[in-house]
Amino acid sequence: MAHAPLTLGRIAYLNVWPLYEALTPAFPQGPDIAYVPGHPAELNAALIAGTIDAAPASAFAYLANPAAFSLLPDLCIRATAGPIQSVLLLTPVPLPELPDYLARTGAAVQLSGASASSNALLQVLWRFAWGFPEPLYATVAPGTGFDRGMPFVEIGDLALRRRLAPPPGWHITDLGQAWQDFAGTPFVFALWLVREGLAGQRLVTLDRVRRFLVDVNRALPQRLPALLRAPSRPDWLSDAALLDYFSVVNYDFDAAAAASLVLFAHHCRELGLIPAVPGLRYAL
Repeated sequence: MAHAPLTLGRIAYLNVWPLYEALTPAFPQGPDIAYVPGHPAELNAALIAGTIDAAPASAFAYLANPAAFSLLPDLCIRATAGPIQSVLLLTPVPLPELPDYLARTGAAVQLSGASASSNALLQVLWRFAWGFPEPLYATVAPGTGFDRGMPFVEIGDLALRRRLAPPPGWHITDLGQAWQDFAGTPFVFALWLVREGLAGQRLVTLDRVRRFLVDVNRALPQRLPALLRAPSRPDWLSDAALLDYFSVVNYDFDAAAAASLVLFAHHCRELGLIPAVPGLRYAL
C-alpha cells in the first residue's frame, strides 16, 4: 500500500536557502516528500491544523503550545552570536527616545504578522532589557510597517533589504544583537517543529531528512562559495552581503541555544505570554 508523503514546510526566506538548496535535490518532490512554502506564522498554523508534518517555524509557537509539537534534535535558526541582520525594529527616532515619541504621538508599535518569535522577543526586550513603559501594540502584514510612519518589526528578506539600504531618517535595532547584549546568549528564532502524532514511514523519512540537514549544516562553510554560483541565488544582494549574512545565521541547536530558549521562555512566562516554561520534547 502506498503511504502518504512527508509534508515539509519551507520558510520562503533567505535564512534557510542553503539548507533547501541541498535538500530538494537529495529529497525531490515525489511520493516520499512534498514541500509547502510559507512564512513562519503560516507554517505554525499549518502544523497545528495537521496540513503539514514538520517545518522550521517560530520557536515561540513551541513555547506557547508544546503539546501540539515535538522538536527535531540538533537544528534551529539562530544567530551565531549577536546580530541576525534579518529581524529588526525600525524606529523614526533613536531607541532611547522612543518612549517619549510614543507618548507624544500616541503611535503604536507595529508587530509583524509573519513572526510570533520576533514579536515576543521585542516585548521581552521592551520590558526587561530596556525598561520602557508598556506601549500600544498593533500587528501589520509583512512589508507594510514603513507605510504607517510608526515603529515596526520587520523580519526575513524584507528586513535584510532594509538593513542593506536603510530608509533615510529611520533607526535600526537588530533584535538578535539586543538579546545577546541583554542575555549573553544567541537568540533562537526558529525550531524545526513536528506535528503531534507523526508516525510510521513519514517519521522514518523525517529522520533521514534530519540526518541529511545536520551533515549539510556541518559542511556549510565549505559550500558557501558554490552557493554564490547557484542558479537560485538571490540577485538583490552582493556576494559580500550574502557571505556576511551566512556568517551570522547559524543552525546549531546546541546546549547554549537550548539554554537561551529556556531563558526566553522564562521571560515570556513573566509577561504572561505563555502559561509555563515547557520542557524540550523531541520527535526522534
